Amino acid sequence: SFVVIGTAYSNPGDDCAKRGRIIVMKVSTDGTNTAFSRKVKQVAETQVKGAVFSISPFFDGSILVTINSKTRLCRLVGSPDMKDVLDLKIVGAGHHGHITSLLVRSLAEEYADCPDGEKREQLAIVGDIMRSISVMKYYPEYKTLEEVARDFNQNCVTAIEMLTDDIYLGAEDFCNIFALRRNPHSPEEEIRCRLDTVGVFNLGEFVNKFLRGSLVMAASFGSSSEVHVSTADSMEEESSKSENRKLTLGIGSQTLYATVEGSIGSIIGLDVRSMTFFSALQRAMVRVIKPVGNLKHGDFRSYRGQRASQSCRGFIDGDLMESFSELDPAVMTMIVKEMNNEGKWDSSAMMGSRSSSSESKSDDTSATKENSEEVQKKMLTVDDVLTMVEDMSMAH
Repeated sequence: SFVVIGTAYSNPGDDCAKRGRIIVMKVSTDGTNTAFSRKVKQVAETQVKGAVFSISPFFDGSILVTINSKTRLCRLVGSPDMKDVLDLKIVGAGHHGHITSLLVRSLAEEYADCPDGEKREQLAIVGDIMRSISVMKYYPEYKTLEEVARDFNQNCVTAIEMLTDDIYLGAEDFCNIFALRRNPHSPEEEIRCRLDTVGVFNLGEFVNKFLRGSLVMAASFGSSSEVHVSTADSMEEESSKSENRKLTLGIGSQTLYATVEGSIGSIIGLDVRSMTFFSALQRAMVRVIKPVGNLKHGDFRSYRGQRASQSCRGFIDGDLMESFSELDPAVMTMIVKEMNNEGKWDSSAMMGSRSSSSESKSDDTSATKENSEEVQKKMLTVDDVLTMVEDMSMAH
């Protein structure tokens, strides 16, 4: 295994570093697999014109490096004369056009063991100090790295992460987090090159690191046999095919975050049914529970930037959800009753009601009767909500 290190030379009077290095260290063991058996040896070094801000593994054994305003592709190659000598080569011209490329991420490691990993687009995202997030695509046949989409909002990003090839997570310096979506299959070029904001949320803390993963093992949570874990690619397919009316917790991506205040948290991707359920629970809790100091939950979690603010969307407040289990039983009952009265906690029931409304007038009476009977069978109880909240709590 190898460890790649980026450095910079900081000289007094310089606005930004003009020189840096990329150092490759090889880690080897003697077979005992202990901390004292590991040996680190420098095997390659490359001088670059600028500070190395971020390094990310990329496809085919290469790495992506952000150097000041540039994004470069590097590859470790062997020397033709000496077998034990390695050299780090910069491939192609890279990409130029950012103000300062602070961060770079890709899903190359996730696709390393996938059978169709070689057929996927070689994508990466770059976080700029002023120009938010851009999507880069590498063309191996031309050895070029091009920008294929970007977020046109002005966000000073502090952390970024790729959840899927088309969904990205970002944090900015006003203690907000946001989610972006790419539309690669749109027939219009203007839509394909623009990243849509699908979620905004005020976390209240300055995030400086995202990391894929969880603090618990995948098999260690979920007391209910109905709880299942879905991959990010299969979440939408399972939601559309599922005919099971029981409560299930469908989990997709799992991302950890760390803040400068010292806290560690988790961002969990939910399928459509779970998102619908917890959205209804959040609305019911906000309506039933009187906030301290009359501070509205929506105002607290609304996105607040330098120039504008907007309501929170696309995210569920996990801290609020977990507080449900600490409430008085009478308050729990009121919240569940509010969810049942609203009737929007089950996405499948909502879709069924829409389809029934489009039927002919002759079938209106029978369809309404069937829907009312189905809703009666699917009334929530406090235990149902507690089970979902506890399973979500144990998922991180």
